[in-house]
Amino acid sequence: FGNLAPSQDSQYDSKKQQHSPRRFTKEALLKKRFVKLTPPPGSWLIVALLILCLPIPVAAQTRETLQFIGSSQLDSPASTGIPADDLRVSPHPDADADLAGITKGSGSASVPVIALPQSVSRTHANLALAFNGLTHREQRFAGSGAYANTQFSTEPPDSGLAVGNGFVLQTVNAALAIYDASTGALRQGPTALNQFFRLKPEIERSSATYGDFTSDPRAYYDTQLQRWFVIVVAIATNPQTGDLSAPTRLLIAVSETSDPTQVWKIYAIDTTSHGAEGCPCFGDQPVIGADAHGLFISTNAFSLHEGFAGVQIYALSKQLLAGGAVPAVVHWSNPKLAGGFAFSVQPSIRSGHTPDDPANGLEYFTSVADIRNMLDHRIAVWAISNTASLANEAPTLKLRSTIIGAQPFGVPPDAPQKNGETRLGSLLSQKTEYIATNDQRMQQAVFADGELWSALTTMVAIGEDPSPHAGIAYFVLRPSISASGALHAEILSQGYLAVADADLFYPAIAVRPNGEGAIAFTLSGGEYYPSAAFATVDRNGVGNVQIVAVGTAPNDGFSGYKYFGGGGSGRTGDYSAATVDERGSIWVASEYIPSGPRTLLANWGTFIAQIAPIK
Repeated sequence: FGNLAPSQDSQYDSKKQQHSPRRFTKEALLKKRFVKLTPPPGSWLIVALLILCLPIPVAAQTRETLQFIGSSQLDSPASTGIPADDLRVSPHPDADADLAGITKGSGSASVPVIALPQSVSRTHANLALAFNGLTHREQRFAGSGAYANTQFSTEPPDSGLAVGNGFVLQTVNAALAIYDASTGALRQGPTALNQFFRLKPEIERSSATYGDFTSDPRAYYDTQLQRWFVIVVAIATNPQTGDLSAPTRLLIAVSETSDPTQVWKIYAIDTTSHGAEGCPCFGDQPVIGADAHGLFISTNAFSLHEGFAGVQIYALSKQLLAGGAVPAVVHWSNPKLAGGFAFSVQPSIRSGHTPDDPANGLEYFTSVADIRNMLDHRIAVWAISNTASLANEAPTLKLRSTIIGAQPFGVPPDAPQKNGETRLGSLLSQKTEYIATNDQRMQQAVFADGELWSALTTMVAIGEDPSPHAGIAYFVLRPSISASGALHAEILSQGYLAVADADLFYPAIAVRPNGEGAIAFTLSGGEYYPSAAFATVDRNGVGNVQIVAVGTAPNDGFSGYKYFGGGGSGRTGDYSAATVDERGSIWVASEYIPSGPRTLLANWGTFIAQIAPIK
């Protein structure tokens, strides 16, 4: 193991790292002051699904400048062999859960109880294609030319996915690659995100010079326009110390054609001043959505020094972007949610063609009502109307929100792992990590045939087992705008997905226009190491858990170990991905632990699967 001096090899994304082995305490999540409190005793709470109509002026709009950076194209690493991993570590903080000064409350809901957990299967009647996606080793050594051997080791993976026109595009922290949608063969990449976005390399090892920090990539293929989009957070650093500094940007890449292996255009929104207070700020964990007219991006703004600074929502014309023009950017900073607290407001991706266009273009979003509550039974629905005006020089949009009652959900416990060989943990003489399941934020959303679908990770109690587990809560909503302009929503279906003696986390939902869907996630515990899995879903409920890639060892990444500043829970996630292609196939991508070559510092992998339409 040798002299492991803190320096340059591992980009440690310290979002929400904590250790909560089947109990809830008042300890902060990592050093974030985002506190878990012991839930109050109580039995199942029957929640009346009443609409709480709370439309109010949400936030003032401002105009932002979209800057054209230049053109780019994916590249592949040179086939000159993999350099030796120098094992040096540079903790690289990210304040994803840093709600400074905000104390978690208990809320008023009860812990969901799952009387009949789902069974687990390894058979896949509708699996059309399955293959390994990007791994930590590929991420670490992505990059060519001046970018060769300039990547940090990074956790968590943060898997993004887009599929269309015969291609599969996957993003992770901090690389991307393109695969053949018919065979799963690698077509291009892995390419370093910094190389693709025309940024400075993460680290010049020969001179110990730090470059730009990138994080939380997402990918989207627009079947209407036949164009690809990739977004990412970019933060400048001090070249000598690697400390985060201004300016910060939200980067948007748009393909020039329907072929993602060809030329892309890169744009940027300066986010340095986008926050309620304490800026310079950056837009953490950007999420992407689209309707017939616009591209919508939401971020959680954090100060580089003082904590959470409010949700930021951006809207711009996707047609103008796809055509090579520079559209106007409409921006809402720190929108208010009456009766709640805005955090991780998820824009929806439209599944299939919607013939009617209400309110002259309408984009729906969803979020939990108040991320500060450890237990809650409310979710929020948001809407932006008049999105057709995004094609104008001066768009006129309106943002609304409302809160509705829903099934109970709450902060999930971290997931214990089945014991096994841990190469890094053994060298450090540390026990097997837990897996950080993070929090109960809403994950990606889909709008299909007038219905808004989404899911989140939640605590669940299974049968008579007193130990809480991590499971999944899903929601199917019917949102609408009345003639008077009021936003309404009702729950059409909701439920839980859980497995006895195991944990499920980081759900991503995709739904066909006919209402058939699937939820991708990672499963860990019981007889399974961290494994890639999915379950079918429709308005009638969820199917059995189907494992598409069985994990071969415990997660053994550096982020959970004390030597690297960890608190006992390793970082996977922070999200999975799922999408529907133009032929109606659902594609899923999630994390697992593969059997292939690894680095010393981490062993995560990803797995991609195609679920064919049900005949």
